[in-house]
Amino acid sequence: MKRTETLLHIEILPAIIKPFIHNARIFDSSCSDAAHTYYIEGSVRSFLKVSSSGKLYRESILTEFFHSHGLAPAVLGYVSENDHDYLLTEALKGEDGISGKHKEDPYRLAEEFGSCLKLIHNLSPLDCLIKNRTAEMLLEAERNIARQYCDSELIPENVEKASKKFSELKHLAQADTVIHGDYCLPNIIMQDFSLSGFVDLGNGGVGDSHYDLFWGIWTLRYNLHTDKYKDTFIKAYGRDKIDWDRLELCRLLAGFTE
Repeated sequence: MKRTETLLHIEILPAIIKPFIHNARIFDSSCSDAAHTYYIEGSVRSFLKVSSSGKLYRESILTEFFHSHGLAPAVLGYVSENDHDYLLTEALKGEDGISGKHKEDPYRLAEEFGSCLKLIHNLSPLDCLIKNRTAEMLLEAERNIARQYCDSELIPENVEKASKKFSELKHLAQADTVIHGDYCLPNIIMQDFSLSGFVDLGNGGVGDSHYDLFWGIWTLRYNLHTDKYKDTFIKAYGRDKIDWDRLELCRLLAGFTE
């Protein structure tokens, strides 16, 4: 995880955040344009995310839900003010799935990655406050198809051909499982391959399990630069639980959403 020491102007932060920042070393660990992420090395080790207003609400709700099951960090504070969202969470012990130590044993990494996904998918969807993720993604995909948008890395084929296949498969989509929504190696924190928890949960909710499975397979290929660990991941998760048509649908769903 990238960490570059930086400064934060404490006077502009919400009151609930300031005590955690006082006399702390601050490191920028941002990895996307969607939010600024800071590692706070103070009396309490924590991460602070800052984004535009309303953008971190879902992540705060889902992080609290996952934490209640021992699968995510505690939320130390969530505030929406002055056109910004602030989400402060504890720092989990360990390193993410793309740390050198974990990547040095890729078969074990793929196996643990598949086994840990089962922990998420075994959660009761009745207790999850974020519902209808599948319906939301299907609607977004339809809108993007209408404007000829797709992620060419996920959908390298002809857009018209992909949208036709999407129309043929979309009736298979389900919404009966709690999903992470961005099940990638940087978003799992482990200590010597023992799970500490999951992070970056803002795209999760009740959706189709195959959406996480697609991203799990994708991230292994992307981060390990080969497809050779795919079968290890699938075997650890449970090959009998996979519907290959739904997996293909979720590839298209991922490619037609932003």
